[in-house]
Amino acid sequence: MDGSESLDYLWNGTEDGWVVITSDLGLGTIYNLHIRMALLLEDEAEYEQAIQAMHEHGRPFLDTIP
Repeated sequence: MDGSESLDYLWNGTEDGWVVITSDLGLGTIYNLHIRMALLLEDEAEYEQAIQAMHEHGRPFLDTIP
């Protein structure tokens, strides 16, 4: 994945709190529970790859924001 090194903090544990908030409208939203902010990726392929990598690395997928 191009840019994977720059996004690996989403799933490798170097930054805590990253989850995916699931939705009926697409793959979900990448969200940080600690800073309470969503990460928006403009590149659709990069977004899809980040969501997939988070899933593969066991990051939480939540139905709602706690």
